[in-house]
Amino acid sequence: MDNNIVQTVFDTLEARTDEISKDVAERDKLEEKIKSGRYSPQALKDDIYPKRDALRRKVQDDSAAAIDAAKKLVAQYRADAAELDTLDPADITDDIKLLQSGITLLPRDIQAILKRNASNRTMTQIVLRYAKEHNIDTGGTCYIGGQREKENADSLDGIIGYYAKWIDKPNGKEMLRKFFNVG
Repeated sequence: MDNNIVQTVFDTLEARTDEISKDVAERDKLEEKIKSGRYSPQALKDDIYPKRDALRRKVQDDSAAAIDAAKKLVAQYRADAAELDTLDPADITDDIKLLQSGITLLPRDIQAILKRNASNRTMTQIVLRYAKEHNIDTGGTCYIGGQREKENADSLDGIIGYYAKWIDKPNGKEMLRKFFNVG
């Protein structure tokens, strides 16, 4: 996976989980007080239940906001990745002259152009379009346009979905580390 987006999502969730875990610990202390039987029904009703309920809501809201923030990061990454498939005139190389020359190009010519432009998405797309239009063998080269980025985004969406069930648990941070395979 693209380490930058993975790290960004992990860091975001980790920071939010740290904040949420403080409230989770506080909420759990109040739950223990309730279970202890040491407090009168009036004290529970007037003091402990309202505090616990407020913390529950805060944990729930903060958890939802953290998951939403992570999903937005992935959505932005997905949108940015999709833009990489847009042809960019600045990336056009002199090889375009061969495609426009009217000279009959052989498969080896197309394959050589593809090899020279292997890391250039614009030229790769243009050359493959040309080869398709002219029925020229590309030697197995194909353009999957953003497939790796899509897979990264889909994988992160899955991890975020699983983690949403754990973020408000006492072992939330431990599970976050497991999901992101962080020692």
